Amino acid sequence: MLPRIVLVETQGALNVGSIARVMMNFGFNNLILVNPRCDPQSEDAFKMATHAKEILTNAKIVQSLEIALQNCTRVVATTAQERHRNRQLEGPELPFKWLVQSSTPNAIIFGAEDRGLSNEELEWAQRWVRISTGPYQTLNLAQTVAICCYELFGVQDQIPENLSKKTGVQEAKIDRINQFLERWADQLQQVGFLHSHTRTERTAKLRSILYRSALSQNDLALLEGIVSQNNWALHTKQQNNHKNLLDQDGQDTDR
Repeated sequence: MLPRIVLVETQGALNVGSIARVMMNFGFNNLILVNPRCDPQSEDAFKMATHAKEILTNAKIVQSLEIALQNCTRVVATTAQERHRNRQLEGPELPFKWLVQSSTPNAIIFGAEDRGLSNEELEWAQRWVRISTGPYQTLNLAQTVAICCYELFGVQDQIPENLSKKTGVQEAKIDRINQFLERWADQLQQVGFLHSHTRTERTAKLRSILYRSALSQNDLALLEGIVSQNNWALHTKQQNNHKNLLDQDGQDTDR
């Protein structure tokens, strides 16, 4: 399945129009803009879109990546920079094959023209792709999207039909994984494994482990159940400790 194209804080209407046009060229039709800093339906955008005006008209504007990626099970992000995280940059071939093998919604994320994707935005993707260039490494946003659409279009033809349906395993959705991880991180901070100054870095490492595990919905439900039970046990222990302290205070007063 071809992914939805997600643009984060895009600045240029001309770029948005050019992207719509290249999407039409290669059979993509799902464009999502996260907090665009331009008017994606301006005269400039429609001028560049040419015959792809319908893609602009139907483009969704949302306020966060979490909303843009709802129901997605596989997500790839593009970046030109090494991030010194527990993740490596890859060329497009293997991540793109993995992406289009999914029969459920998936996405590819592109950052703003002036800054790319932040570390926090990159964490929404299981895999990070860099487009190799010569010594001058700066690609225009529309050019980057065009290269990725071309590569994804070609890779899709190499994937046997129904390949992803053979296992019958339902993959966990990316937004649910991140919601679970926040709950787990809260619990780990409560018991002292995480601290305010280590939470971001360690949570990123935990996220990387979860992503590499290719969790199914059943796997994630099991992990959610473990965290819920631990939260209940911690809450019960706190209540009992508080009750014991009150009982002790009452005994001291009686004396």
